Amino acid sequence: MKLRIVDQVKTGGRILYNDGRPGHQGVAAIVLAVDVEGMTVQFEDRADTNYIRFSDRKWMDYISVVE
Repeated sequence: MKLRIVDQVKTGGRILYNDGRPGHQGVAAIVLAVDVEGMTVQFEDRADTNYIRFSDRKWMDYISVVE
């Protein structure tokens, strides 16, 4: 049985964002916090953090978990 990405995201883990656009391919982030609605992440190429809702397809369709 394949785990949903929501079930794989853990505090301290890493994710990759890849929507195919230049500069948006394989961008890594550390997961700082996870709650029932989303996660707070710190992308390696940004100074600020982002809160990504698990229901936000504009983000979640392009995120994978690094194991």
